[in-house]
Amino acid sequence: MAFCPHCGAPQIRVSAVSIPEPTVTPASAPDTSAEVQPPVTSVGLSAAPVGKIDWRQGVRAAALAGILMALAIFFVPVIVAGIGLVFRLGQGAIGLLVLLASWCCMLVGGALAVHFYQRRHPDAALSTGMGARLGVVSGLLGFFIYSVPQALRLAFFHLGGSVREAMQKAIEQSAAQNPDPKAQEIMRNLMSPGALAAILTFLVMLFFVIFLVFPSMGGAMAASISKGRQSS
Repeated sequence: MAFCPHCGAPQIRVSAVSIPEPTVTPASAPDTSAEVQPPVTSVGLSAAPVGKIDWRQGVRAAALAGILMALAIFFVPVIVAGIGLVFRLGQGAIGLLVLLASWCCMLVGGALAVHFYQRRHPDAALSTGMGARLGVVSGLLGFFIYSVPQALRLAFFHLGGSVREAMQKAIEQSAAQNPDPKAQEIMRNLMSPGALAAILTFLVMLFFVIFLVFPSMGGAMAASISKGRQSS
């Protein structure tokens, strides 16, 4: 009807537009079947951060390697010297073999530090630098484990005089082999107590540096070999 039958006013037709309500998906209940539940994504947790050393385990591994290193440096050169005497090698050859044996013990000690650490962290990817740091720590601990008993032995048995006599004897032999008067004067000056103390201090510092360098090389080589095996 175009007009109202009571008042005669024109009628207007308005069509209502229905707006759909947004659909809200309810969260799955705990007892929902596995077909409706979303897939579960597993997140792996690593024991140690990537690119870092777990020093709690690293110090333990380096300490064990340092103990074995100190024991090896104490016994292996003696065994090598004994073998050299059995085969009647010269004094220079025996000294060279003893030196090489000590260096090999240090290299193996640094490699053992990396090996012991990887036994505690099988999935740890050690870089060359990380292996070198483990080797340095093992060398540092090995130096103190080796040198402290030696220092106590020298102090307890009063062996300082024998060490000075051995150094003086070596200097005298070097001076006798050089006929130059200036060289002999320099050798005589080195025989003073102050010069002998300075030489002994230098030798101890050199020994300390060697205890750091060779184990770091051994640790770096062991980490490089282990990294190559993991990549292959």
